[in-house]
Amino acid sequence: MERRLLLKGYFDSNFGDDMMIRLIAEKLAGFELCVEENAFTKTLIESVANITAARAEDKDLPVLVVTGCGFMVNTAAALKHELKFFLSGRRYGDYCLGCNIEPFKFKLGEYLIRKKLGKFKLIVCRDKKSFEWLSKSCPDTELHCLPDILFGISGEMLPETQNGTRLGISLMRRAGDDDACAYYRSMAAAADHWIEHTGNGVTLMALDTGGENDVLACRAVKRLMRHGENVKLAAHGSGNEITDAASECRKIIAARFHACVLAIRMGIDVYPVIYRRKMSEMIRDVRYPVKGCMIDNIDISDIKRFLTAKKLDFKLDPQIISEAARYAELFKNAYVGRPDK
Repeated sequence: MERRLLLKGYFDSNFGDDMMIRLIAEKLAGFELCVEENAFTKTLIESVANITAARAEDKDLPVLVVTGCGFMVNTAAALKHELKFFLSGRRYGDYCLGCNIEPFKFKLGEYLIRKKLGKFKLIVCRDKKSFEWLSKSCPDTELHCLPDILFGISGEMLPETQNGTRLGISLMRRAGDDDACAYYRSMAAAADHWIEHTGNGVTLMALDTGGENDVLACRAVKRLMRHGENVKLAAHGSGNEITDAASECRKIIAARFHACVLAIRMGIDVYPVIYRRKMSEMIRDVRYPVKGCMIDNIDISDIKRFLTAKKLDFKLDPQIISEAARYAELFKNAYVGRPDK
């Protein structure tokens, strides 16, 4: 049986995607996972021994896709890309782990994604709403729903929480946000509120240091603060920058999805700033008690109440952790080697 796979995913120095790929790769230690040369960046995956560079002759290998929002079509450019791919008749993937399905802006986009995913042998998604859509759209595909892959991270991979004193703010840089947009101003106000009411510092967290580059959002928020001297920056790189920073925090405000997942997994109170449905669906699925607010309608009063409230009486169900560790197991059960030609 073929033990080499083509690995597809989002390779752009994003903490959540890098960590998903790393966790799956380590559980598939008996497989060689081949990626395009340009996927090699100084991220968490570079130290994974079984991720190697693909060769030209590897194009017919079985394809494993590890992705979150990899099937979202919400722009005209994305729609054009999906239509071009559909007309090419090419195979995209055979197995998909970790995805979710966002609401579609275009009916044609939904049709094209349905056709693309309908060719997969196995899809394991990460929220119940996505599973409902997949069940209707891909009746011939083996489907499962598990909590997000990062909920399955082992305790050995996480730093010990330190009864931290800092506030962590996971920021998101979005196209079109200027350096004084309402979102940044609200996060600056929350950071100043924490410093003034606790006397403790703030860590601005950049989970995406690739194309979206949250570092620029962190710098913009720091410039808007009155107490920027009490701020430090934690940017995703090739080590444990984000998990180490989280371990120092008493509370976290999270716009990045995986900053929210990480905080919940580590037992740190987190306030979700929601920018896509995946965040609200995850919160509902794990029964997290803080619903958060939308990124374009920040409720700063609610955030301030969260910051001054006592620690939440919430403990993540251990079954969520054990279920989230089963992605690789489901893949191995479904794997049938090189696809028919």
